[in-house]
Amino acid sequence: MIKALFFDIDNTLYDWESRRYIVSGIEAIKQAKKQGVKVFVCTARPYASLKDFGVFDLGVKWNGIISNCGAIVTCGNRTLRKMTMSADKIRKLCKIALKNQLTMELVTPRTRFLIAPGNTYLENYHGTYSDAVPPVHPYRGDEVTGVLLFAPEEYDPLFKNECPELNYYRFHECGVDISEGEHRKGDGISIILNHLGFRKDEVIGFGDDYQDITMNESSIFVCVGNGKDAVKEAADYVCPRIADDGILEALRHFGVLK
Repeated sequence: MIKALFFDIDNTLYDWESRRYIVSGIEAIKQAKKQGVKVFVCTARPYASLKDFGVFDLGVKWNGIISNCGAIVTCGNRTLRKMTMSADKIRKLCKIALKNQLTMELVTPRTRFLIAPGNTYLENYHGTYSDAVPPVHPYRGDEVTGVLLFAPEEYDPLFKNECPELNYYRFHECGVDISEGEHRKGDGISIILNHLGFRKDEVIGFGDDYQDITMNESSIFVCVGNGKDAVKEAADYVCPRIADDGILEALRHFGVLK
């Protein structure tokens, strides 16, 4: 019996090709929840981005959120995990970015902000991800869970040489996630499973991209048909594309819905 479902957002619930949430997938989640199945968001997006992106306006009452790729884990009203970066590391990153006329998005548990006004690199990024542009203000010692650097690949050695102890994940030609300590979605799922007393074979995780692969360590992992080939290879099951009702089909396949 499936007791919980974990969903990535981009290209899993939201189709960037048609730039819309797929209605059949959202309605399937609502139906599963009516049947007593717990439903969770499991995304690299921070909380503020989820809010701006309409995730909380879909009519789904989520049982919890794994955000920042596992840095923040909540279940109900409880925060089960919060990974933050040291203030010294943030100040060092800010110094490097500002010296090179770059901007970064600093992510806090509930908000986000830019350390400098946007530039062509930020515009390039938002040409792919139509996300809201956060306010601009300097770093003031805020509690930061992660950093999004807007810069092309040529700047990678500059930051890695100055701050080699940090983790860097480039997912866009002008977008790099920077964290202190590895952020893994699978770890976030495991934390929730331990909290609820669920087993791996009682939950299903849905995703499409490389950061979703660790979901297979703590759930039955489903890759949507529009996902990357390497992710499909790591999956327990590959459903149709989300635009072709893939989420609904997968939930029927595993007996969650009839």
